[in-house]
Amino acid sequence: MSEASFQPYLQQPFLEMADLLYQSSDRLAQQLNFAAQAIVHAVTTGGKVVCAGDAQANWLAQQTASLLVTGHGRERPPLSALALSEPAHAQQPSLVQQIQALGHPGDVWVVFSLETEAPDLVAATEMARDLDLILVAFTGEAAAVVGPLLRDTDVWVPLPGSQTAQLFAMAWMGLHGLCAAVDTCLLGEHGS
Repeated sequence: MSEASFQPYLQQPFLEMADLLYQSSDRLAQQLNFAAQAIVHAVTTGGKVVCAGDAQANWLAQQTASLLVTGHGRERPPLSALALSEPAHAQQPSLVQQIQALGHPGDVWVVFSLETEAPDLVAATEMARDLDLILVAFTGEAAAVVGPLLRDTDVWVPLPGSQTAQLFAMAWMGLHGLCAAVDTCLLGEHGS
């Protein structure tokens, strides 16, 4: 086995992520704050949070719903949140049918787009908008997939980076920040 060190090569993605986070932290924190406010308003007025994502971003949607239901490390009553999944076969309802059946005005639609082709996610987001749900969209900075569907009253969380892995990692960190902010809005600061 060679004595060559791959450390500089392995370190490079971490340095790039740190730089992206540093450059975008103010904007991300501001948008996550708006998203937390929208979610808190929805769940405290009888609404719910419905989450979805394209491809591997579906896992992010599942995690968001789970953290909103169970809490982010602090005890509190469960919040009304669920994640929708793209159908695995033709007999299952599409994302559009699911949001049409479950979404109501005032609910929040949290959508994760890693900027890949996602016609079912786009159609479901259009349906959520038509049903007057508040849209919270985690997308790449290009916002090419679901970004064009956002209204002025919606929240866009622009994820820095251009590669799918970068967008996924940023969304993962962002969803944890979002869920912690929701708990802080509902419960106050730690130790308060």
